[in-house]
Formats: sequence, C-alpha cells, structure tokens
Amino acid sequence: MNKIPVYLITGCLGAGKTTLLNHWLAGPELKSKRIALLINEFGDLGVDGQLLPDDAGTVFELNRGSLFCACIRSDFEATMHAIADQVRPDLVITEATGMAQTSDLFSFIETPATREQFEIACNVCVIDALNFTKVLPTLKAVASQAIWADGLVINKSNGLNTDQVDKLSSLLKDLNPRAKQVRFGSENFGWPFVESLHHVPCTDAPLQAPPAEVVACTINGRDFDRAAFQTGFEQIRGRLLRMKGIVNFGDGPRLVESVFDSLTERPYTANNPRYGLTVIGWKITADEIRSALHPAVTPPVVTIGLQ
Repeated sequence: MNKIPVYLITGCLGAGKTTLLNHWLAGPELKSKRIALLINEFGDLGVDGQLLPDDAGTVFELNRGSLFCACIRSDFEATMHAIADQVRPDLVITEATGMAQTSDLFSFIETPATREQFEIACNVCVIDALNFTKVLPTLKAVASQAIWADGLVINKSNGLNTDQVDKLSSLLKDLNPRAKQVRFGSENFGWPFVESLHHVPCTDAPLQAPPAEVVACTINGRDFDRAAFQTGFEQIRGRLLRMKGIVNFGDGPRLVESVFDSLTERPYTANNPRYGLTVIGWKITADEIRSALHPAVTPPVVTIGLQ
C-alpha cells in the first residue's frame, strides 16, 4: 500500500500560513486531489479552519488551546489514523501552530504506527519578513522552523525595500543553506514549488516543556464594545504576540487580527462564525490578558479571582 504524503506548513504567528494554504488550494494542481487538511491552532476556537474555502477538502482541527505540540500528540496521532481509515486522501497538508517545534511534528509522524501509512513529503516554512528578525533571538521555535524547513516562503516582503529583503534572504541562507527560497507573490511560489522540494529529516530533540514566558488564552463572547476593546488592546499591545478571532462590534461579524503591536480587522462573510478571540502573550499572564479584554465583552464577563 502506498504511503500518503504529508506536507507540513510551519511559520511564526501571523506569518501568513493560512493565506498561503488558501493560495495553494485555489491552484489547478490541487483541485483534482482528494485532500485532508490538519489544522493545529493555538486557541480552542478554530479560527483558521473557518478561513478555508468550503471545498478545501476534509478539515480536521486540533485546537485544544495548547501552544505546545507535545500536549496534543495523542490527538494528532488519533486524527492521522482517522484520516487514513476514513478519508484515504491523495495527500495531507498540515498547518502547524505558530509556536510549533518542527522536531515535535516530525516525531508525531515518525511513530511506528503512523509511518506505516504516512510519509513526510516536505516541510515548508513561511517567513514573516517584517517580524522574523525581531523574534528570532527570543523564540526558539521560530529558528527551528526556518532551520529545518525544506523550503522557505518569504511573505510580507513588500513592506521592506529591496536591500532589506536581500539581507533577510542572506540571513535565512546562513541559517539553512539547503532550503529553497521563494518570495510570496512571485510567479514561482505555487504548488509546483512545494513539489520541487526534497525532504531532509529533522534531528533536533523534541521539546519537553512549553516555551517559557509565552501564554495563550481564549476570550469568549460574540458582541464586543469597540471602545472598550481598543482600551484593553492598548493596555497589553506591547506584550502581545498574536490575537485572532471573530467578534461583532455592532456592525456584523469582523475578523480581528493582531501581530505583535499591529491591529487589523475586516468583515467576516462566511456562514456560522464561531465568535471569540484567541490571544498569545509574551511576558504576561493569562489573567492579565483577560482582565484587559473581558470588559469589552457585552454583556460583561465576570472574571473570578482577578484583582
């Protein structure tokens, strides 16, 4: 029996993994394929899964609210077996959480039971050109994602000048000289780029503990007061790594996203949105995040135990 190829997408929080995945799914190379998508998010709301097209394939979500891949190992393995038994796709595309350690993902697929039916085809890392060098010194997962990638897609390069992009490319070349590089939006960053990659196994030891000083939490709620939300965001924006979710400020569902200290929003037009926010902070507690954002939820959320 032929093994099912698995394509991994890694990249830091907000790098553009879901956007890249949507681009690939819209291309002619994948339209005729039976695809299983395995989406691993940092929160328990499954935001990224809602942003995929309805005809994307069979979508499986791993979103138990964990940042740390080892925490969802058993769920990952069970889902892979379900994919093999129930879907039997032509290929599996796995989008990892932005804090995923590449060696953890590889170790999940290389278990004796899983590797009987699956094999890693390649590992593509999406590089956030605007923020990669900012977080590289402090977030180990960001470095490992780039170092162990078979291919690097440089996203958001239009926010830099040519010299800056060239310097980033050189830095990535030093980190991982064997990985092919391509820039998001160029004519060569489609699925044929992925199929041209040669996979090299990762040899980093899996992490045994969550990343230090990083915390995630969920802000449940449908309706948010915009002014109170903005006030809460300003209180914690300097310690945010990522925020993403769907809320209603009184004018319909809005997809709200924050990458570091930036904040954007746009209408969410698909059916049956799952409301709420998932938030990742740096050097902040989950209670501090909730204390800042819960006042924006209407009716107000009573947070027990906070000063």
